[in-house]
Amino acid sequence: MDNFVGKMLEGRYLVEELIGVGGMANVYRGYDTVERRTVAIKMLRDECAGNEEYLRRFRNESKAIYSLNHPNIVKLYDVLLDRRNPVIVMEYVEGSTLKDYISQRGVVSPSVAASLAIQLVLALRHAHDNGIVHRDVKPQNIIIKDDGSIKVMDFGIAQFSTSHTRTMTDRAIGSVHYISPEQARGEGEVDQRTDLYSTGVILFEMLTGRLPFEADSPVGVAIKQIEARALRPQEINPAIPDGLEDITVKAMCKDPDRRYQTAGEMLRDLEQFIQNPNVYFGYTELETAMERGSDVQRFLDDNSAPPRRGSREERGGRGGKNAASRRRHQEEEEDSPPPRKKKKRRRITYLTVLFGITCAFVVGTLIFIGMMLHINKPFEKVPEDDCPQLVGQDLETAQKSNKKFVIEVESQEFNNQYPTGVIFEQTPTSGKRVKEGITIKVKVSTGNQELTMPDCIDQEAALVYAKLTGMGLDYVVSEETSPTIKEGNVTQTIPGMNEKVYSGDVVTVFVSTGTGKAKVAVPDVMTWDISIAQDTLAAAGLKASIKYEASTMDPGMVINQNPKSPARLDVGSTVYLTVASDDVVPTADYKLRVFFTEKMQSSGETYQISVTVDGSNAYTAIIDPAEQRAVTVPLSGEGLSVADVYVDGHLYQSIRINFEEGTSSIMADNSGEF
Repeated sequence: MDNFVGKMLEGRYLVEELIGVGGMANVYRGYDTVERRTVAIKMLRDECAGNEEYLRRFRNESKAIYSLNHPNIVKLYDVLLDRRNPVIVMEYVEGSTLKDYISQRGVVSPSVAASLAIQLVLALRHAHDNGIVHRDVKPQNIIIKDDGSIKVMDFGIAQFSTSHTRTMTDRAIGSVHYISPEQARGEGEVDQRTDLYSTGVILFEMLTGRLPFEADSPVGVAIKQIEARALRPQEINPAIPDGLEDITVKAMCKDPDRRYQTAGEMLRDLEQFIQNPNVYFGYTELETAMERGSDVQRFLDDNSAPPRRGSREERGGRGGKNAASRRRHQEEEEDSPPPRKKKKRRRITYLTVLFGITCAFVVGTLIFIGMMLHINKPFEKVPEDDCPQLVGQDLETAQKSNKKFVIEVESQEFNNQYPTGVIFEQTPTSGKRVKEGITIKVKVSTGNQELTMPDCIDQEAALVYAKLTGMGLDYVVSEETSPTIKEGNVTQTIPGMNEKVYSGDVVTVFVSTGTGKAKVAVPDVMTWDISIAQDTLAAAGLKASIKYEASTMDPGMVINQNPKSPARLDVGSTVYLTVASDDVVPTADYKLRVFFTEKMQSSGETYQISVTVDGSNAYTAIIDPAEQRAVTVPLSGEGLSVADVYVDGHLYQSIRINFEEGTSSIMADNSGEF
């Protein structure tokens, strides 16, 4: 059994269960008896507590999380550094890691992968805006909650933007599959772009079900991160949409200058993909061309730079048939053996060759000049005119009334400011002097996007705000009391769940301010006589629930209270007091932990808990599981014994205890009936 389970930290945090073991710290589920909420307790392990490097990372994590406040980043509640095993008390998040999620599904659907990536990038943007680079972004550090939202955690090796760069030896080697090339090299600046590279690797893994680089050792993987080219995602999974592959490839560029430079840039492309799954950016083709080196100019000539918008169908496929044909032809030429030299039939002199080359050059130059003169007509004066104002006009009307120019639709997109069919953007802009006959590219609105309101009830308000903003909805906040929904959570929205809304609509979000009952500060009645303590609590408008325990203190003295002062409770709430009894203090050979069911915790009732050891009564108390989720029972004995736990006279559990070894095992469990 873990030495810390069952202990109370700082007289406030009850350590309930070990839920995770890391390289430098253990994570426990705990309970905050003051705020009455479940928490995660991250505690530095004994073997790491004396290591200055681990202490630095632990302090760094608390500092990083403390400065952040975002619905997709785990919250920090408290930091206890002045103890042998430093502790960080954080938000307890129920769910599975993204790594487990990927392992269970193999390949994540493009829409889900993009939605998860958007939340991750939103969290990273908030961290980057606050000068913090995570440096250890990986699916093991991302929790997916039941409602589909994510929480980013483990900022243990995060660095502030003013910090010096650290090498790969300063980080967890288990993260090597997700580190950027500059991290693997241990040189150069490690900035926000390294987090975006790791995000690209996570996208790659979600879309393909595999990691981009594998090797027999972590060092081998690191070398591949620096030198090797990953397969394009569509080479593994052809069903991946072009736009999502483009985003992944751009995020994973070896050269940081060719990656997304900010989380905001990556977020814009992800949101555009969500709105239009057929969007095409052209990053994959451009990256392939740049890797070939000599093909870059030809790619730019063929494509006139990769468009920011447009579908694959609009472009006739990625690169088009002609481009694909040219590539196949080039590959065939590269693979074919060089032709045999024919036997010379006559002597060719150096002057003959030089003359032939000169003639060919002159003829080619004359042909080129002639073509340019024919196409551009430099001696023919083309009239100029002001570029017309097309924004706000109906497309058909604009085309009919501007015969001097060619109006070409670049894309059709949702836009909540312009009706369907109306132009909302043009290139070049109006007012510029341009030649008649040029092409003006326009973007046309398809109107507001129809959406379905999600379920927001009893969810954290900050999370709901982020969810609505990500859908393109605006919101206003109103407050109301609620007897069932805790303070800070959403009680209702207008429009409500499953109702139809349109992008740009305003949603009213109602947030709970609590029960609305008057609150009072809990008096400190520790060490008081029970009769005086009861009167004091009653005067404050509070009730007292009493249990007696054998103690060395004077009989009738309050030896513990829950919650403690200066917690604030609703008028009429109950304060639980432990009072010293007249019994002789027993010698505790074993402390038995009895946990109550969720049904008992939510019942609002009190229960009589009795424990017998080999048939002899050993413990009796009145317990309210809503306030005390578990009880510690001190027991004494020798050898093997059986402890029976009764709730209101009915057998709850039978437990075999080995007093010599200090262990226990459940023989019979009837807790499901309670």
